[in-house]
Amino acid sequence: MENMVYPVGVQSFEEIRNKNYVYIDKTDIIHRLVTTGDYYFLGRPRRFGKSLLLSTLDAYFSGRRELFRGLAIDGLEPGEWEARPVIHLDLSGKNFGSPGEFTRYVDFLLSRQAEKYVVSTQGYDINEMMVVIVEEAHRKTGKKVAILIDEYDSPMTRNISHRELQEEIRMEMQSFYSVIKPLSEHIHFCMLTGVTKYGKLSIFSSLNNLKDISLDNRFSTICGITEEELHGCLRPGVEHLAENNGIGVSDAYRELKECYDGYHFSDSLVDVYNPYSLMMALDMGKTGEYWFETGTPTMLVDFLRNPQKEIQSFAGIRVSQEAISSISLLQPQLVALLYQTGYLTIKGYERRRNRYTLDFPNREVSKGFFSSLLPIYAGLQRSETDDVANRILDAVYEGNAEALVENLSAFIAGIPSDLHKYTGNYESHYQLIIYLLFRLIGQSVRAEYQTSDGFIDLLLQTEEYIFLIELKVNGSVEDAIGQIERKGYALPFAGDPRRLFRIGICFDSKTHRLSDVLIQ
Repeated sequence: MENMVYPVGVQSFEEIRNKNYVYIDKTDIIHRLVTTGDYYFLGRPRRFGKSLLLSTLDAYFSGRRELFRGLAIDGLEPGEWEARPVIHLDLSGKNFGSPGEFTRYVDFLLSRQAEKYVVSTQGYDINEMMVVIVEEAHRKTGKKVAILIDEYDSPMTRNISHRELQEEIRMEMQSFYSVIKPLSEHIHFCMLTGVTKYGKLSIFSSLNNLKDISLDNRFSTICGITEEELHGCLRPGVEHLAENNGIGVSDAYRELKECYDGYHFSDSLVDVYNPYSLMMALDMGKTGEYWFETGTPTMLVDFLRNPQKEIQSFAGIRVSQEAISSISLLQPQLVALLYQTGYLTIKGYERRRNRYTLDFPNREVSKGFFSSLLPIYAGLQRSETDDVANRILDAVYEGNAEALVENLSAFIAGIPSDLHKYTGNYESHYQLIIYLLFRLIGQSVRAEYQTSDGFIDLLLQTEEYIFLIELKVNGSVEDAIGQIERKGYALPFAGDPRRLFRIGICFDSKTHRLSDVLIQ
């Protein structure tokens, strides 16, 4: 029986508790947070529960113990709870698309805080307002202040492709955040959250006592849902989803895991489910691409428009901790951006080398990511690609190489000619298009698969079939097949019982179409 009410889109801890929404108790981790330090930064992808975390901290520091009855922290702190002033700023609600908008919006937010503590800030700029409010709130209550700033990076991130405006915002933010550290004698606790940590931004140099816990084992599950939580308090929802779809409960768990699990936020590799998508699936009674449907960040799309990005190399890439911990303002790195925005996650850790292996966390992200790339590289919307993708999927599962190539040819023929302007005589453009299609249909595909004597352009594998695909531009299919034979690309699969296809495909650089094919 399903009578649970899921807080889809609800970010207020008070509302969740008062309206009896499902709440995943993270207060034991919050207790550890507030008792082991006082200045923190936490980075997590969008819709991962950062706002709810700060709302919970707001209620805790405000002494709202009635909201915590029955939760872990209620037993961990049995004595009296003291209420203290809380300065809580949420920067996620504006686009910050014009000069001065950051200052105007922070002025608005601080004015509301000033009213709460009956502090006059007339005639002050936002930097002076912050100082006056914190000092006066401390003086009037006798309690040091808790400062909570949600989505600190939103003004910068929303303008990552508008360098002049971003620089203006950076200077405004630098000035504003620089006043916090000198207020330390008035501050009990300070926490900033965001998606992206911008390296060498003065926020982190001015607030050099700000501890980054984004990769800290102790707090890796402070946002998101763990396997234990899913199998515990959320089991009734899983049972409802199973019944609604006519499948067993174990199958429902397996489906949810494939779709939404797989995130890791430390080298402990503790599995974390995407909370937004998981709650949506339990609420709707079916799985879907819920997180992706809420939108792809504009900054990510801007980066992916660069035709030189090696999309095929993302899966399985190995990087240092420094490579994913922060992003340069001047030259943001795509891999770091993909990790911090949640499109890549940690899948392995080499302690000796302090090196992480990154990959797509789950089916929802992988499928959604590649479907969002097709409009960029192929000029076709998702609705236009679904039909051909389904036909390609059928051909792959049936081992019908002729139908596979026929549908690839039709798809590439439909790409507007102006999107081939970067192609020239190079194979990488066509390789990328085919790679995106194979990833979109959820297949195990490798680009530039290394063998002892070279690299296979595309290797596609299913439970029953292996497809070795060699691409040529303005060449001959005989040369393509000859290269497969000459370099022994099929040798690693000599003892494999699956049926193997050698496919040579040629493209014409003038017509931008598939000109010839040979299948063996």
